[in-house]
Amino acid sequence: VVRRAEKAGNWYPGGDSPDYLDGSIPGDYGFDPFGLGKDKGNLMRFREAELLHGRWAMLGALGCLVVEATGQGNWLQAPQWAIDG
Repeated sequence: VVRRAEKAGNWYPGGDSPDYLDGSIPGDYGFDPFGLGKDKGNLMRFREAELLHGRWAMLGALGCLVVEATGQGNWLQAPQWAIDG
């Protein structure tokens, strides 16, 4: 059985998606107002950068939780600690 991938939707209802955003990438809703993804190589590079930045953000959130859980400080007062030393 061959299943055709349907596009999940469009970021702007009633608007047309660019032809190069065909829904083959997860999370593709046709949003590329400046045409940065026209080149397939750039589109894959942007996808990889998005994954990498998301992983760094998850590690940062984990760091905030670990500091709180171990009692080493309060992340809300971290800017004051940086000023006081």
